[in-house]
Amino acid sequence: MAIVGRPNVGKSTLFNRLVGRKLAVVHGAPGVTRDRKIAVATWDRSSFWVVDTGGYVPGAREGMEALVREQASLAVEEATFVVFVVDGEDGVNPLDVEIAQILRERGKASVLVVNKIDNYERETLIHEFHRLGVGEPIPVSAVHGRGTDALLDRIVESLGEAGPAEEPVDAISVAVVGKPNVGKSSIINRLLCEERMIVHESPGTTRDSVDSFFRYDGKEFILIDTAGLRRKRSISDALAVYIVVRALKSIERASVVLLVLDASTGFSSQDTRIAAIAHRSGKPSVVVFNKWDLVERDQWTAVDIEKEFRRRLPFLSYAPVVFASALTGLRVSRLPGLALEVVSQSRRKLSEQELMQALKSAFAKRRPPAGHSGLAVALKRASQVSVVPPTFTLFVTERSAFRKSYILYLLNSLREQFGFRGTPVRLKVRTAFRK
Repeated sequence: MAIVGRPNVGKSTLFNRLVGRKLAVVHGAPGVTRDRKIAVATWDRSSFWVVDTGGYVPGAREGMEALVREQASLAVEEATFVVFVVDGEDGVNPLDVEIAQILRERGKASVLVVNKIDNYERETLIHEFHRLGVGEPIPVSAVHGRGTDALLDRIVESLGEAGPAEEPVDAISVAVVGKPNVGKSSIINRLLCEERMIVHESPGTTRDSVDSFFRYDGKEFILIDTAGLRRKRSISDALAVYIVVRALKSIERASVVLLVLDASTGFSSQDTRIAAIAHRSGKPSVVVFNKWDLVERDQWTAVDIEKEFRRRLPFLSYAPVVFASALTGLRVSRLPGLALEVVSQSRRKLSEQELMQALKSAFAKRRPPAGHSGLAVALKRASQVSVVPPTFTLFVTERSAFRKSYILYLLNSLREQFGFRGTPVRLKVRTAFRK
């Protein structure tokens, strides 16, 4: 089921109301929604997919409006039922008339929803919408939820015996992050083998985090396209701040982070900041240098760039690096397999025996320096306390001996023995209680 209508009539507010969650960004400015956003709604023991679309401008032939129109058209073509939303406050708009004509010509099953009807007195406003010729209007207030029960009844009745919609269980969610215009949406489109995300040369095309479902090697994935993360001084209004917050929350709910950088322009301080966010999240990461097809090979090699990356971002040294091109498809097909691998590594659990043997071997090769007492430090016991990221606690006779450099040595020793490719590993040191 797809929600369509001209810009700023309340489609995203209605989408959030129907799915019961605030998934779509809602703002007074027109054109906030651009890509299709999909979620499952449940009503009266029935469930169905709901697709939010950008503001539909029928006559748009170029620029961003044309791209949004194309995405909305695809949603209408794929949908078995269309919810056509109009603005009760504004009355019939010429764009409403054009959209109604398109729906009639395509013969799509649809329902006309007159939004912003907040009380009974305003219900008289719906009568002029009869002239659109797309059926009996249903008055609703998406903000307050008024009339949405009747709308859901109508949707369920129209969908009939369609199979229940279910979001993938235990899917690997991949947050695709990076600064604006590095090709995040293009990578997702290449993986999906369709123009699912709007791609435009202007930075900031993606306004919200958008989920897409994808299957690879029998495993379900959720690809989360996020808005480009900008520098703080570039964020000038409340909408921009909210969009960045949504992108950060996408990292929190992800199973793995795909950090996309532009291979043709080199590193920036913003790339470093975004990489640090991914690292601090504790989620496994894969680094993608996109636009590799644009790099002059006689100036930079993959070895040169990766070496510089490791030097400038040593805290992300565990992340595998892929040099890819969303435009040509170069190595993009490797990304799902790498995502599965690093997620598996982040969930790895060591037995206490394995951990103690590895740490004792590391202690034997390089003893920790003496603590404040001047006595040799002994390891009493160790255990893994959590996964994602793998986190270990060591109990020793004197914690002061474990300086940052020695903890890093122990972490590297654990990586040498057990891999943990692509995932952060954390090590906590505690003083053992004397008996």
